[in-house]
Amino acid sequence: MIQATIKRKQDQFSLIVTGHAGFNDYGRDIVCAAVSILLEHTASHLADAVVKDDGIRYELIAVITDNVDQAFVLALKDTLCLISGSYPKNLSVSVEG
Repeated sequence: MIQATIKRKQDQFSLIVTGHAGFNDYGRDIVCAAVSILLEHTASHLADAVVKDDGIRYELIAVITDNVDQAFVLALKDTLCLISGSYPKNLSVSVEG
């Protein structure tokens, strides 16, 4: 199961993602693919994003500087929650703050 933890405190945003969805074999897992592309898309559009990815743990840290950043962070959270709603055995999302 993928576990995603989203933390927000004022303008500070962080996301930690670990695990594998286990929906299908590596390279064929649509849940992992959806989460992966969502993370990459969001990180590439946040102005001050810092990403640490060791292949086991993905961490995204950013300072939310404007409404565009805010919209991307909200879309990330909402989309992860939608995926989790459709695949609750494969993705767990925790939101703090």
